[in-house]
Amino acid sequence: MKRTAILAALLVLAACRKPEAPATTSSATPPPPPAAQTDTTSTKAPYVPPPDVNVPNAPVPRNALSLWLRADAGVTAGADGKVSAWANEGSTVKATAGLPETRPALVQNAIGGKPAIHFDGGTNMFEANLDIDPAASPQLTVISVFTSETDAPVPLRKLYGADDGGYDRAAGLDNRADPLNYTIFGGSADAVGIFKLAANTPYLTVDSYDQTKKMLNVWVNGAAAKQNQKIDHGASLDKFYIGGSGTVYHEAWLGNVAEMLVYRRILTDDERKKVEDYLAAKYGLKLTR
Repeated sequence: MKRTAILAALLVLAACRKPEAPATTSSATPPPPPAAQTDTTSTKAPYVPPPDVNVPNAPVPRNALSLWLRADAGVTAGADGKVSAWANEGSTVKATAGLPETRPALVQNAIGGKPAIHFDGGTNMFEANLDIDPAASPQLTVISVFTSETDAPVPLRKLYGADDGGYDRAAGLDNRADPLNYTIFGGSADAVGIFKLAANTPYLTVDSYDQTKKMLNVWVNGAAAKQNQKIDHGASLDKFYIGGSGTVYHEAWLGNVAEMLVYRRILTDDERKKVEDYLAAKYGLKLTR
């Protein structure tokens, strides 16, 4: 009986012991080292701005003028009036619409008796190979002559832009700055109210973005509409879109665009007034200064 009790106790002790680790020998092959980590993040190539638009005897400053669109010149339209490309003579950058459904229409006698490009508020939108990201173009001036067929702030509609969702540089109708329905995205400033747009009314706007000073200045028909507005833009889409905010949200414009100029710098007051005078005289617009 005593022997049996002793044996049973030994078996219990053996069961309670922690198992030993398997034996290793010096001849065992060590495990391979972990694979090296590879950074797959692509590096964006430095942006090379296009040459300045080269138009002899131009009625506007040409220094740092990257894009000049005017509906009375440089329009490539089919028999149906749909426009596939738009670029002024002397410009290396074109605004294009590849798919038929994205092409706006050329219309005559639209603004001040002059032609314009009409966007249908649906799928129409131009894309230009022009990077307005603040890293590529810290200073930017966009000058536009346009109308809108609606003053409703919803649905959202953008005259131009390159917005990827961060309130990037873009301008148009928006309900986030009530009671002002025409806004400009200010990055950290969200949607900045600029003025109360009226439907079917021609406007001449000068939008001056200065990321170096984090400041926005806007003139509407010659009058200062927003001055020294604090803004701070992050990275945006690397193309410039006309008739919408870009490929993320689109926000299609409904109305006409007769002329648009894009500078990679801030114009002086005298230069700005020279452009305004030229456009106002051409389209029969009254300036208020």
